Amino acid sequence: MKKIIFLLISIIIVTACKDDIFERNPLDKISDTDVWNNPIMLRSYLTDIYDRMYFTNKLGSGGLDRMTDLGSGALGNSNAITNGLMSRANDPIAYWNYTLIRDINILIERIPDTEIVEAIRRQIEGEARVLRAMIYFEMQKRYGGVPLVDIPLNPFDEIDQKYTVRSSEEEISDFIDADLAIAIDLLEENPNPVGQINKWTANAVRARASLWSASIAKYGALQLNGLLGIPENRANELYQKASQAANAVIQSGHYSLFEKVENKSENYRQLFVTPQNGEEIFTVIYDGVNKTHNWAAHNLPQSIAGGRGNVDALSYDWILASENVDGSLDQPLLGEEYLYENMQQAFEKKDPRIFGTTFFDGDVYEGITIRTYEAIDPNPIPDLSNILNTYGQEYNGMPHVADNSRGLPYEDKRTATGLIIKKFHKGTGNAPTDVNWMEFRLAEIYLIRAEAEFELGNKEAAASALNMTRARAGISLVDENTITLQHVRTERISELIFEFHRWWDLRRWRMAEDVLNLRDVMGLQIIYHYDTGKIYMLPVKAEPITRIFLPHHYYNPITDVRINNNVDLVENPGY
Repeated sequence: MKKIIFLLISIIIVTACKDDIFERNPLDKISDTDVWNNPIMLRSYLTDIYDRMYFTNKLGSGGLDRMTDLGSGALGNSNAITNGLMSRANDPIAYWNYTLIRDINILIERIPDTEIVEAIRRQIEGEARVLRAMIYFEMQKRYGGVPLVDIPLNPFDEIDQKYTVRSSEEEISDFIDADLAIAIDLLEENPNPVGQINKWTANAVRARASLWSASIAKYGALQLNGLLGIPENRANELYQKASQAANAVIQSGHYSLFEKVENKSENYRQLFVTPQNGEEIFTVIYDGVNKTHNWAAHNLPQSIAGGRGNVDALSYDWILASENVDGSLDQPLLGEEYLYENMQQAFEKKDPRIFGTTFFDGDVYEGITIRTYEAIDPNPIPDLSNILNTYGQEYNGMPHVADNSRGLPYEDKRTATGLIIKKFHKGTGNAPTDVNWMEFRLAEIYLIRAEAEFELGNKEAAASALNMTRARAGISLVDENTITLQHVRTERISELIFEFHRWWDLRRWRMAEDVLNLRDVMGLQIIYHYDTGKIYMLPVKAEPITRIFLPHHYYNPITDVRINNNVDLVENPGY
């Protein structure tokens, strides 16, 4: 037996001398060197980071717009945000992603020493820095100052306290900007592919982040020794930075507003379902097979989607907030004495974008008529006190309750407001879809420039930028003498509805207390008057709750869980 073992060892030694068997890399593993010196491996590493970013599933579940004055849900919309119940034990819109930051930090630290082509190295590093800046920006929006970690920490080593304490919100803002400045210098100018970060994406992120910080400086206040807030004297500097970054994107010449359909409402709707539309700066691509989302299943009208699961609904408050085509704000007359051929007639003076965003009663979509009335009035003279609204019953062959209305049973309900969102839909059915998500598009960039220039007192430049989206929408233009801050803010409502900006806008403008606290979100009760074939509408409270937003809700709680994991963290005021 010993002779056999000795023989085997001898064979191994001889083979090793001839083939260097002990120097070979394992065939079932990828070495560290292979990863950092192989552009394909590096791109795979970065793609994994993209796939774990916050923007990859914005169409997969309910959006924050339903937590604002502009939206609701189907089933009451009662949650910790709308009830004002954020607490040390409950951070419902949490984003605290230091695992992803560490993975990005590793890439940024290692990539300067790689042997790949410089142009590829610069591009990958630039993308990584933009992604890191975006993560810190998401945390700044929620928590103000957070721990600033810009190197890969070893969890088995003693960690310097400077990485465990919260940096000031100003320091986080400046770090975000510094990362983006470096990235802008590194990144390629080619705007394609739209699902990959480039120089103009970095400028778009810089514009959005700078506008946020400028607003905090102007409308917020310093708290916790600077952990929250940015000094007021930096507001103009930050507005200027936002405008300059936005203008860099605009002047690049790579992007243009989508204007392919003559009908303004349909043009707006088509924008969001048309790939390669010329307006998209950075897009999350869905192919409908390998990468999908459930927006259609959650939000298409019941009659064409099937199943249950409404997540989002538009509020009547949103229609009231929209301007009329001529710039006025007068509203249609509602009540049983005001009969309309359809809802389009009632709102015919309104911004055309509302018709590209909302399914109204009587709309025809994909050849199907969408009905949202919730009762039939059988009286010769309309009489709300005597209506027919029993689900499952008919009046002269017509259902009492339409198949997409507020009156549906709980398990089928699609809207609590009578208004169903049309945006981001194409086709019918509840299967996962391939509609892409534009995280950054040119219209927002014009609106950032308009707001920043207005806040700087440059009203001519502000009006010029604002008129780009107003003209596309078909509503009256403004000039340096007529533009107001309300114009700027209302345009963000009309253009960016349900693109998940409103919640953050109300927080950065410090308007959420006035807009959301003790607020009843409104919907429309739509009644079909049988004798005339017309409808009448009444405002109705859409939710069983009255919204609450308290002063300390401008920041999220750090929470006991995070503080127990890191005793150097300090809780935000009010929690």
